[in-house]
Amino acid sequence: MEKIGVIELRRQEGLPTPKRPPDGAQVWMAIDISRSKAVYCLRWDGSEQRRLSTPLGIEHVRALLEHYSGCQMHVAYEACGFGYELAWWLQEHAVAVSVIAPSRVERAPGLQVKTDRVDVGKLARKLEKGDLKAIYIPSRAVHEQRQLGRTYAQSLKERKRAQVRIRSLLQEQGRLGPLPAAGWKVYSAWLSGQTLPEPIRLCVQAHQQMRAVADQQAQRMKAELYKLARSAEYRPLVKALSAQSGVGWQSAIRLVLELGDIERFRTTDSLPHYLGLTPSQYSSGELDHRGHILKCGPGFLRALLLQCAWSAVRQGCDTELQERFATLAPRIGRKRAIIAVARKLAIKLRGRWRRHLLASEPASAVAV
Repeated sequence: MEKIGVIELRRQEGLPTPKRPPDGAQVWMAIDISRSKAVYCLRWDGSEQRRLSTPLGIEHVRALLEHYSGCQMHVAYEACGFGYELAWWLQEHAVAVSVIAPSRVERAPGLQVKTDRVDVGKLARKLEKGDLKAIYIPSRAVHEQRQLGRTYAQSLKERKRAQVRIRSLLQEQGRLGPLPAAGWKVYSAWLSGQTLPEPIRLCVQAHQQMRAVADQQAQRMKAELYKLARSAEYRPLVKALSAQSGVGWQSAIRLVLELGDIERFRTTDSLPHYLGLTPSQYSSGELDHRGHILKCGPGFLRALLLQCAWSAVRQGCDTELQERFATLAPRIGRKRAIIAVARKLAIKLRGRWRRHLLASEPASAVAV
């Protein structure tokens, strides 16, 4: 392997390059990743020992790890748009790695200086102290499979966007068709009977073609999701979750792929909190103020769960959820009531998931 070119920041300051720690020593390495380079900070013996930068690439990380072979390496970097490739590579080589959400890294108020060098030094200090909370790292296979659900949602969004553009275009021309609540089939039938000027007809035809392409891709992704839900790996769990009122196979497989390991939600309220369904709270003395929901976590999962909550209330198969909505809606409104129902639904789904895992474990493992 060719020797990589690195920039030693300590050498630029006129300081000698530190010696290598002894074998078995714990080395804490933080990485600040950008599009063009990566900045590293290494600490051992309770202080910063080395700081350098390299071009972005896993081969440079491998060269650093080979230099510190024999030491107990702990690596951390902030989650970014480059995926989990670095984390997967480190896990394959038995290196302890923590991927940190940037929003969870505490920043000093009034900080006027922000550079890669400052950020990576702060990340390394927090890593050594144990003040960082790592996010869940899915396996490569699960990460690839969950893209089906995300692309399906994006295709639906593009289809809806094309419909809105057609309605807006005709509305500008003084042609008001059926309301959106009537559905696209009714509007499309009305549209086919309209006599439009040639420029408007060409524009409408272009939007209709974009809608047709988005609809075709959505149906294709839906078929792939169905095959995945019917596979031997996911079929038992999807069946267990879809037994809950308001949750179909499509919602179940998307929840399974996005949440991954349900055991990471150890308490009852941890899953609703992760989905951002927990209300904000400000309490001081006798004052106890509850505000809007936190809206943290993946927004598309929160929206999916709200759709399932509405479906459960309308179906009426789960009397507990229906009664909860009927009790809260007159007092706090339908929107807030459905959020409370979605929070309860998340707790129910977590319980079903955990019971399925316990039932699928071998009898010997349960006995132990």
